[in-house]
Amino acid sequence: MRMKYAIRLAITFALVASGTAGALAQWHSHDSRMYFDYGEPMMSSVVQSADGRSVDVRLTTANSMFSFLRAKNSKNGQYYAVRDVTIEIDEQGNGQPATSRNIIDTLYANTFDESTSKETWHAMSESIPLPSLDSTKHYALRIDVRDDIDKLSARPVEVGLRVLQNAHPKYITGGEGSVSIGDIWLADSMIGNFAYTSARGNTYMFSRNMVGTVSFRTGDTLVGEPNVEVNVRQISNLVDPTDTGQRYHATLDISDMRRKSAFELTNADSILKYELKPDSDGELWTAIFNVSGEKFDQGKYEISIRIHSGSVDRIQKDSFMLVWQGMPLSLEDPRDAIEPLTHILTSDEVKAIGSGSTREMTQKLYAYWRTQDPTPATAYNERMATFYKRVDYADFNYANGHVLDGVMTDRGKIYLLYGPPTKVERTFLPGEAPVETWTYTNNVKRIFRFEELGGHGEYQLTSVKELAAKN
Repeated sequence: MRMKYAIRLAITFALVASGTAGALAQWHSHDSRMYFDYGEPMMSSVVQSADGRSVDVRLTTANSMFSFLRAKNSKNGQYYAVRDVTIEIDEQGNGQPATSRNIIDTLYANTFDESTSKETWHAMSESIPLPSLDSTKHYALRIDVRDDIDKLSARPVEVGLRVLQNAHPKYITGGEGSVSIGDIWLADSMIGNFAYTSARGNTYMFSRNMVGTVSFRTGDTLVGEPNVEVNVRQISNLVDPTDTGQRYHATLDISDMRRKSAFELTNADSILKYELKPDSDGELWTAIFNVSGEKFDQGKYEISIRIHSGSVDRIQKDSFMLVWQGMPLSLEDPRDAIEPLTHILTSDEVKAIGSGSTREMTQKLYAYWRTQDPTPATAYNERMATFYKRVDYADFNYANGHVLDGVMTDRGKIYLLYGPPTKVERTFLPGEAPVETWTYTNNVKRIFRFEELGGHGEYQLTSVKELAAKN
């Protein structure tokens, strides 16, 4: 199996690294197969203000990027790491940055497992005033993140900045009115004036409804109420490349907008906060819209906001990714995902799904699981997720010298079909084969006995016993 060999090589590397340098054991390169499927270790987004005079940098990093040390007498956590972030505004062709800022903060973890976690994140937000930018030149914002303990540096991130041409200091002018549009924000939910997001940069979990906001400023010559139109289209589809196009359209009315509103966007699991504060120049609006994203598949999307005020039209666009955060590794390659189906389908059915190109196999695989989806109104398939999480567990825990795909062993098959046992007992007696006994006291009501008969760590199922129902 392609993936299984890659997994084992990655595991071997991690063990060797842990014996030489603790920092290397916690570091995951961009090309690491073990880490790739669980997302980037760093997510960032850059939100430039409507008047072009400032920029908000939002950064989220996973604990696995850093080397943690044991903290002494700390009330914040038993382990700590130091994150060193440098943000620069660079002009193309100029060796000296136009603006530079350095932020050093301390990250805490309560346990060792949390300190090495790929799924524990720390966010930060930094607002940076921009100098006057020459519209004839190109500028980029550069983000460097360094582990300040072991001096390991992550891959830098560069984002281009837009320069407002022929603009009033506060907003773009034109015709009978003037409109300046800020950047688009998406969040998982909003309660009152507070929005909550689990996003990592511009990457969100697929199959979730979202709340969107955009701020815009209108001049004194506004004619009537501003008209706001929202469109979302799918640019690429990770499951079915042919299925793209319009996904959402809405025209907002005055009830979807707030004058001079201030709100915060807060990540409930971090310190990330963003606040939009109104001022007295022109009229500041915040448009709020709900995107029904439960049916949105994985892939890349474009969102566009069109604002009409008087005779002026302004359009702001942004792109974002919807991914399956924490997607099982066994779904990365359809051939790895199809093989375990032999435990629940006939050989002819498995053969049919496993024929054709990689794209065709992927489409047929997901088509089968759609027939098993307990919530067909959403893109997320709970039954499929449970199945392949069990495949991953079995592959990592039950592989042996003869069978590299742990899910294809006897223990792997039982775990796949019934999930984790209520109780596991192991017996090692001199002169006898090692024995594992799995007891299910739930609705399965069975006891499975496995014996290591081959001497290579390969446990074979030797008996199944029904549990008597309790009166």
